[in-house]
Amino acid sequence: MMPDTQMLRKNVWSGLGVTLITCWLLVWLIPRYGGSGMAFGMHPQRLATLGAWVMLVCAVTLTLISFIQLRKQQTPLFASPSFAVIWHQFWPFLYVLFFIGLAIYLPLTWLAPFIVGALVMLLGERRWYVVALVAAVPTLALYLLTVHLMRIGVV
Repeated sequence: MMPDTQMLRKNVWSGLGVTLITCWLLVWLIPRYGGSGMAFGMHPQRLATLGAWVMLVCAVTLTLISFIQLRKQQTPLFASPSFAVIWHQFWPFLYVLFFIGLAIYLPLTWLAPFIVGALVMLLGERRWYVVALVAAVPTLALYLLTVHLMRIGVV
């Protein structure tokens, strides 16, 4: 069974991205901010470095294997996605941006049912009781957390 070429392209580019981020972690972030406190067992900086090396090995392996399979299939490394694919990946950002804009003027506990309920309906749920429950339960949990447990008032 041949792997999907779109998935192989995604694997190559995501592997390269994780490789770059991991190199940045190993070269700059972990040595500078990795921690120097006392710890029982493994030192915090050593643990972060070990995790970054594991990430690096996995990302490089994924990139190389996917790149080799792309070359075997003789497919190009670059392909322009259709507008539908771009829109499918872009609309959630606009959705969140819209509600961030509204959250400047309205409390989050007022917006939360609409944020969750509208998203559930956009994703295809049509049963009103499911939409109502999915919108109400997180809002109630947010209210209980902020007002009664954290005592910071309605957010």
